[in-house]
Amino acid sequence: MRRTAALVLVLAALGCAMARPPRSPVTAEAHNDLGVACFERGDLRRALAEFERAAALRPDWTRALVNLGDARLGLGDVSGAIEAYRRAVASAPDDAGAANNLAWALLQDPARWPEAESIIDGALARHPEPRGYYLDTLGALRLRKGDNQGALSAFREALADEGLREGGARALVLEHAAEALARLGDRAASARCRTLAEAERGRSGSALAATRGAASSVGGQGSVC
Repeated sequence: MRRTAALVLVLAALGCAMARPPRSPVTAEAHNDLGVACFERGDLRRALAEFERAAALRPDWTRALVNLGDARLGLGDVSGAIEAYRRAVASAPDDAGAANNLAWALLQDPARWPEAESIIDGALARHPEPRGYYLDTLGALRLRKGDNQGALSAFREALADEGLREGGARALVLEHAAEALARLGDRAASARCRTLAEAERGRSGSALAATRGAASSVGGQGSVC
């Protein structure tokens, strides 16, 4: 999510810290920025309301639509998230990130998940960066299809991506790799991946996590996963 630094500081101090802001933002950009501040503070319902206002004012604004989808998905509204992401993709067909989010939301739907395949394949064909996030979605699709070895290969490739440095994201990929290994019958390696995921979450936000590259013991060619 994009943010305007000065505005976010004000919003964090005033907007989400109060039951109601002293004045309602009047532009789509202001509603979106307030939604971002609320989302980051964990107030998803307030964030959802702000993103809805932003999207109402600018119906074809991809960023607000993606944010709206994120908030809906975070609140468990899978169908609503899919609708928002579809609108985002329609407004920006070349936006691989919006397509990836749509594919991920579709994978959460027990009936519609097969629709994700062509979408994530199309997103990967655009050579997006960081590629690891998209490979994780591909791996999740393969797990859904029962291709456990193919899923593990995608997760390993994701972990080898230098761009996938954020601790929470790497932890999630490690957990997915653990699931693939468990399905393949390698319980020892699965347990190691889960331990690494816990450690990655513990390090996320630290200076070490922010600067760690491919030489890390997590991911890369030396990963036990």
